[in-house]
Amino acid sequence: MYSDELLVSIKNYLRQDGTLTAYFSGQQFEDQQLLGELAIVLIISLLLLYLILAAQFESLIQPFIVLSILPVGLLGSLMALWWSGQTINLVSTIGIIVMAGITVNDAILKVDTINILKKRMPLLEAIHQAGTKRLLPIIMTSVTTMLALLPVLFASGLGAELQQPLAYAVIGGLTMSTIGSLYFVPLFYTLNIRQ
Repeated sequence: MYSDELLVSIKNYLRQDGTLTAYFSGQQFEDQQLLGELAIVLIISLLLLYLILAAQFESLIQPFIVLSILPVGLLGSLMALWWSGQTINLVSTIGIIVMAGITVNDAILKVDTINILKKRMPLLEAIHQAGTKRLLPIIMTSVTTMLALLPVLFASGLGAELQQPLAYAVIGGLTMSTIGSLYFVPLFYTLNIRQ
């Protein structure tokens, strides 16, 4: 079984001799490197998303309202992976990124609709109207994605176990973030706009 302590002890033992060197390679090391690169790409993409949303909404606060839904979706993905006994690996990380894209899209729809309606009516009424107008599109987007991934959970055969972490991450994250898009985004909008 791989462990960092074992790796360090082997390197230290070989350094004592001075004539031997060791090089470690394999899927585990490649996956660690890819996860590190994926984390950097994720941070850069969130920064670019924030800048694009700031330009779209002409506000520095509203992009935070949209991005505030991401921790809720991440929590749902991690809970689903834990519940199913899956690990955080490259495939599940890709599932989390897919879930984040769908989640952010739902939150953008909600905030944009509130902004449009707020010009014609009071804030609370605009939030209620936006919730009514965007309820069906948000739920349909999430449910169709979850139903499309459901067969992956019950598939068997070559490659099925490889795809299951992605499905669990997306389904778990979308379940939590759909609830968050419907309730937390309007709450954060109300709290931030009134200040």
